[in-house]
Amino acid sequence: MSIHYPLGTRIARLTSVRVERLLPVQGEVLVAAGDWVEPSDVVARCQVRGRIQVVDVGTALDMPHDRAAKLVLKSVGDKVQSGDVLAESKGMLGGSRRSCTAPVDGQVTALRKGWVLIESSPSTFELRAQMKGQVTGVIPDLGVIITAVGTLIQGAWGSGGEAEGVLKIAVDRPHKPLLARYLDASCNGTLLVAGRILDRHAVEQAAEAKVRGIIVGSVAAELVPLLQSVPYPALITEGFGDLPMSQEVFAVLRNSAGREAMLRTGAETSLSAIRPEVLIPLKVEGEVPPEASGPPSFQVGMLVRGLRAPHLGTTGTVVGLPALAQVMESGARLAVAEVERLKDGEVVPIPLTNLEPVY
Repeated sequence: MSIHYPLGTRIARLTSVRVERLLPVQGEVLVAAGDWVEPSDVVARCQVRGRIQVVDVGTALDMPHDRAAKLVLKSVGDKVQSGDVLAESKGMLGGSRRSCTAPVDGQVTALRKGWVLIESSPSTFELRAQMKGQVTGVIPDLGVIITAVGTLIQGAWGSGGEAEGVLKIAVDRPHKPLLARYLDASCNGTLLVAGRILDRHAVEQAAEAKVRGIIVGSVAAELVPLLQSVPYPALITEGFGDLPMSQEVFAVLRNSAGREAMLRTGAETSLSAIRPEVLIPLKVEGEVPPEASGPPSFQVGMLVRGLRAPHLGTTGTVVGLPALAQVMESGARLAVAEVERLKDGEVVPIPLTNLEPVY
């Protein structure tokens, strides 16, 4: 069974996307409004406090904690380096000496009856742009707003967060599945595009090949838990099951092969206000995005395929293009094509937005 989401895939060309990039704590913003940035550019940085390490001195010295507390050699506020001795037993009746050492560089923050708390040294956190665009706003001490203009493809489902990389097309047709044998060292650091994913081997091999993300038309529903566990994000443009990627979406991605793109999925998303999306920024200001000629142009005699229920997967020939919009069952007035279905010869009206050409 295939599950196709009624929202479907949406393509917006020459659209503007605003993304906030924020530090975890207050720090220093390194760019100004109007600056152009690349994905790898550092736009802000801050100092992040270290983690608290709890050291069990009693267990390390193999003695009761109240006795171990008397052997601690450090005081609250002392600086320590990894390997420094925190406490040491002298050994009794020929027993061997035991010692307890600091696991990290840092500072002793507390002593608790045979336990030592060490806060590891602070580290510098660098916030990268993660997308190609222009800084259109600065949030003092916290981050920036980056605006990118380009082609935006919104899908039906996604998981795994964000990634940026070069688009790599793994198949030559939108119905072809991603196979494990397609995945090699050349996929490292890319956003991989294929028609479908049908088995777990491709998902696992993609992790081995260190892809940055995957964009496919559909996946087998039983693979969703696996996709949620892999170290890269995934976006589905059509739905769950055995559905090919939309011809139009595949054409846009194929014509963008070799270009940088940004994949954003957030947490698992489906039929929500936040939809998974792929942004293909313009190379330079004023450039026309790939396949930016607008929606498909339908003509009488064209072979088409239905994209939405109740005509999902229906193929047929356009036999008429009424000049006036027609009222659909939902009550909406939409432009339609009269399609003669190949399977039974019946002519049915289908909204143009629910059709794609079959090449």
